[in-house]
Order: sequence, then C-alpha cells, then structure tokens
Amino acid sequence: MSPLTIARGRLSAPARPARCFRLVRPVPATRPIPLAILILTGFLSGAGMRVADPLLALIGGDFGVSVAAAAPVVAAFTLVYGLAQPVLGPIGDRIGKLRLIAICMALYGAASLASAFAPSLAMLVVLRGLAGCFAGGLIPVAIAFIGDSTTYETRQATLGRFMTGMVLSNLVTAPGSGAAGDLVGWRAVFGILGGAALAAAVPLGRSAARFGRSGSASAVGALARYRALLARASARRLLLMVGVEGALAFAAPPFVGAFLVEGYGMSFSAAGLVLGAAGLGALVYTLAAGHFVRRFGERGLLVFGGAGMVVWLAGIAAVPAVVVLPGLSFLGGLSLVSFHGVLQARGSEMMPEARSTGMAAFAFSLFVGQAIGAGLAGLLLPRIGYRGLLFGAAGGIAALALFAVRRGGG
Repeated sequence: MSPLTIARGRLSAPARPARCFRLVRPVPATRPIPLAILILTGFLSGAGMRVADPLLALIGGDFGVSVAAAAPVVAAFTLVYGLAQPVLGPIGDRIGKLRLIAICMALYGAASLASAFAPSLAMLVVLRGLAGCFAGGLIPVAIAFIGDSTTYETRQATLGRFMTGMVLSNLVTAPGSGAAGDLVGWRAVFGILGGAALAAAVPLGRSAARFGRSGSASAVGALARYRALLARASARRLLLMVGVEGALAFAAPPFVGAFLVEGYGMSFSAAGLVLGAAGLGALVYTLAAGHFVRRFGERGLLVFGGAGMVVWLAGIAAVPAVVVLPGLSFLGGLSLVSFHGVLQARGSEMMPEARSTGMAAFAFSLFVGQAIGAGLAGLLLPRIGYRGLLFGAAGGIAALALFAVRRGGG
C-alpha cells in the first residue's frame, strides 16, 4: 500500500510502516531544525558540482593537456554523485540522517581540500570522484531529515527555503570560481571549498549530537528497503515522473544556452546572462515558497509549473524578439522549481519509515533521467535541430504535467 492516500484533494496520514522496520521516535515537529546550516550544506554541495567548470582551461594548462582531456575532472564528480545515491540513502536511515550529513560533509571537505594538492590529473579525477561520492550524502539526506522534522503542511515551504542554498550556488559558483581562479589559481579554489566544507562539518556534527539518532533501528538491508519502496504503485509513478522531468526539463538548459549562441547569434556572456535569469526565477520561488503553496496549492503549482515550462521552451524555440528572452528564462526557472517542489515534497512521503532511502531513489531517478535526456538530445540534435529539441521537450512536459495533475503529483 502507498504511504500516501489522496482523498478529496487532501493528504491523509501515512500508512503504517511495514513490520520489517522498527522506528526510532521521529524528531518532534516543534523542535527547531538547523535550517541555516542545512542551507549552507546545499550551497556547498551545489558549489562542488559547478566549481570546476570555469577552471578546466587552467587545470589543463597546469598539467599540460587540452581542455577536453581535463573534462573528466567535472564528469567524475557528477557521475559518482549520482551513483552514490542508492548506497548512501539507506545508510542515513540506519545511522541517523544528520549524523550521515555531518560525516559526508567532513569527507567531502577532505577530498576537496586534497584536490588542491593533486600531483597529477589522474589523481585529481579520483579525488573529484570521491568528493562527488560524499556530496551525494548531503542534499537528498537533508531533504529526508526535513521530512522527518516537519509536518506535510509546512514541508514544502521549509524545503523551498532549504533550496535557497542550491539555487544561490548555481548563480554564484561558476562566476566566482572563474574570477578566483584568475586571481589565485585553481588549486586555491579547491582549497577554499574544502576548508569551507570542513568548517561546516563542525556545526553539523554538533546538531547531529543534539538531535540524536533519528533513523531506523532495523537491520533490514538496503535491497529489502528498495524492494518495499518499489512495491508501492504511487512510488513507482512518482519515480517515473521525476525521471521524465529530469530528461525533459533538467537536461534542457545546456541546449538552450547553445541555441542562444548558435540560433540567436548571442555572445557567450549574453547567453549566460539570459540563462542566469532562470536562476533568479528559481530564487524567487525559494524565497516565497510558503506563499505560493498557500495561495495556489499543490495542484495549482503543478498546473502553473507545467504551463510555464512549456511557454519557456516553446517560446525560445519560436524565435521571438531577443528582448523577451530574459523574461522567458525567468519564467522557466520559476516554473521548473515550482513543479519540482511538489514532486520533491511528495518524494519525502514515498517511504516515511525510511525517508533517506526514498529520497535516494528520488534523486537517483532524477540523475538517470538527466543522463538519458542529455544522451538522447545529443543523438537527435543533428536530425531535428535545436528548435525540434525544444519543441519536443515542451510537448513532453505538457504531457507530464497533465499526468501529474491527474495523479495529484504522486
């Protein structure tokens, strides 16, 4: 049975957990959670994913290789980040979510700091992969912890505030990393990131000690937990939806940016500014998520988010006046986070008795969807062009949004 029952548009209490799990008493919803340090956690995790992008030329030059040869420095982090999700999620349920976050933050900081001293490109790639592995135990597990610590009625607003860190990292990491790389070199940039992560691990550890252990005391293995999750029809639907969302919406921005350069004749800087407007739209949502949820409800956010993403992608593909492009990009960022926020909140209820496992599956589905979407886009681009890709993605998102609205997001 699904842990969520939707009746008359409202969520009922979760179903009783399966007998194979013996639950520790959840953190009381009235107890303040360390949201500020969790926001910083999201920022540092997102920064790790973007920090190397503008540094590839510097790294390649330092090791005497081309930018293409240095590209695995970026790919290693992203690939291992996604692959680590199914492993780390059940560990969070086993040892306690905040405890795992604190441990992963310390190890992530250590790997990032060690990257500053990498003697070879191969070692740098290995260290970046390790950093990506431990970063994989931060954001999904933090979302699961927030799910344990809040009521469903307040959860989406809290998750919106938490997402502020991730959105800000997307806005400032690449330009900040590039500027710092010019000033002090790429090694110092990794050193700064590693030092910041190690420093953040200290208050995270203190919070973990203060909150105590909030995981499952069961010795049930990870595979049994995933089997129990996939036995729930609502969970399978939600994981499918987030995978499709990843393939259509989250994989789109790189191709939007390329189309702005090749289709509109924009400079890279101008295209970056247009794409940056999407980050501002996402930031607006994170700052006002509570208001949006109260005003429109989950169904309204799914409708608005789906329609807004369709207008965003189809509008850019239709080649309007250049002056409207920033507005379309802003709408795209706002709409994407509005839509995803509903799925994310529902994801935190897929498996209330083992939320880290549920959110790990959620994050892994999103990651796999992005990878599949990017791969398919690369194959289709020579045949249908940028406009065909964007119109196709818009049509797919329209179908996804219709399905999500009919199913209530789960």
